[in-house]
Amino acid sequence: DCLRLAGRVFGGSGVRVAGEGERHLGAVLGTEEFGRGYVEDGVTEWVGDVEQLSGVGKVDPQAAYAAFTGALCHGWTFVRRTVPGVSELFGPLGCALRHGFLPAVVG
Repeated sequence: DCLRLAGRVFGGSGVRVAGEGERHLGAVLGTEEFGRGYVEDGVTEWVGDVEQLSGVGKVDPQAAYAAFTGALCHGWTFVRRTVPGVSELFGPLGCALRHGFLPAVVG
């Protein structure tokens, strides 16, 4: 098994050998299951962020839009580009944007 071999080769060297996956520079390296779990967790967090920003959008739409375009959307854009086959996991985020954020900033 490759995982055991890597553990023997790198044992005592300070290199940590992971079996399922790791996050590296914002991207995900590892099994498909690990990547999907990572994206699902991220989408849950981003939906919460969009909901908070929707509240801001009701009182200051310009500030909410600036925060959205300047910071919030870049995280999930990067993940969509670097983790293959996870587009369908972004459905709840799309719903939060369509039904919460956009009506809050547009009126």
